[in-house]
Formats: sequence, structure tokens, C-alpha cells
Amino acid sequence: MLAEANPRALSAGVLIIGNEILSGKVADENGPFLLGRMRGLGVEVRRLAIVADELDEIVWGLRGLRQRCDWVVTTGGVGPTHDDVTVAAVAAALGRTVVRSPELEALVRSTLGEGAPAEALRMADTVAGAELIYAEGTRLPAMVVDRVAVLPGVPALMRRQFEVLAPKLEGAPFVLRQVFLDVGEPAIAATLGRIAKDNPRVAIGSYPCFDRGADHRVKLTLEARDRAAVEAALQTLLGALQPGSVMRTS
Repeated sequence: MLAEANPRALSAGVLIIGNEILSGKVADENGPFLLGRMRGLGVEVRRLAIVADELDEIVWGLRGLRQRCDWVVTTGGVGPTHDDVTVAAVAAALGRTVVRSPELEALVRSTLGEGAPAEALRMADTVAGAELIYAEGTRLPAMVVDRVAVLPGVPALMRRQFEVLAPKLEGAPFVLRQVFLDVGEPAIAATLGRIAKDNPRVAIGSYPCFDRGADHRVKLTLEARDRAAVEAALQTLLGALQPGSVMRTS
């Protein structure tokens, strides 16, 4: 499936799979990468969840995200060991079956040799009807089925395979404007609340800064897919703020 010619609003959920993440043994790198990368593609990430390497937990996470999002991207739980159950969980969540791919089996055997152990051939299992996507520098592909993208948990591999997936996820881009202030949040709270209420299509955020070396005390962000709406809200905001309080805009 090719990317649509006219970008539209897309949403996504991210499901990070791995006991090592929940236990704190490994720091999650995939979630932050996917949040930033998809935002840049114009995809609104509505939820990020982390679940254990357990079939029921993964099915629960997938079903919940699919109810709220156009796409779901999973990372982790694909491989030859006992705790790699993501393929089976995706199949169960989608009401599909797990099948052995002749293409992947040949690839595994060519990599590991004809004497490859039976466990290694689990890497040839896929969800029935899935599309396999290959990235340069990776031996095994990721898979996409029913707008669920199954990516590996190893950050370097995940990033390469995501870039092959990325054209499928291009949506209408976000427009972001920022305002840096030399006053604290209490001085602007009422004004900000009024402008946010009057501009429901624009997401307005306020982020205080406590770094003594910074040149501002508060950063405001205005974001939406509609450039005109963002610019209109920005001008209203600038006109309502206390004179001299704005350090700069971007």
C-alpha cells in the first residue's frame, strides 16, 4: 500500500513489548524515537503503552490501541526464544492465524544453514496476510497487517525498519509556534486559559523553565494542523500578554 497522495490527519498508538523495559533492566529507546519521528511525519500519537512479554497482555494492549488509533506500531517480542510471542499475539488480536512463511524460512536457513535448530525457524512465522517490509542492513523483515506494524525491539534495527514503514504513515503536517516569556505562569494563567478556550482547534501548552542559565521563564507552544488557526491564535496571544514579557517567538 502506497502513501496517500493527499496527506490527512492520522493517529497512532505505540506498544512497547518487553519485560526488560518494565523491570528497568533496559531503558526504553524506541518509545521516544517513535514519538518524535511520527510527530514529524504528521501523525498524532494518542497513546504509548508498555506491556510484558505475555500473549494476553499484548492482545489487550493491541485491541485497546486499535479502537482509538488509525495505526499501531509495536516493538519487541520477535525472535526465536520462548518469550517472543508478539507474532502470536498480533494474530490473536486480529482474529488471524500464525503461518510459516516459505520466504522467511528460506531466509533463515540461508543465514543459519540447513542445520538451523527448530527454535530458530520461529523467526519464519508471520501473521496470515501480513506484508513483509525489508530495510537495508537488516536480515529479517518487519511485518504490516491491518495497520499494525510489528517491528523488532533492538533500537538500531527498529529505526531502519521504521524508515521503510514511514511513507505509509505520512499525514497532514503539524504547525508549531513558540513564545518565550520573562514572566511566570501565575501571571499568564488566566489569559492563557481564555485564549485556549477561544481557540479549541489549537493545542496550547505552557512549560516553565527552572534552569538558572536559561533566557526565559516560560515557553508557550501553539500547535495544530491548520496554519491559519495557529497564526490567528498566536496574534491574539501576543496582543493579550503583558508588554515587555515576550522575549522572542519562533
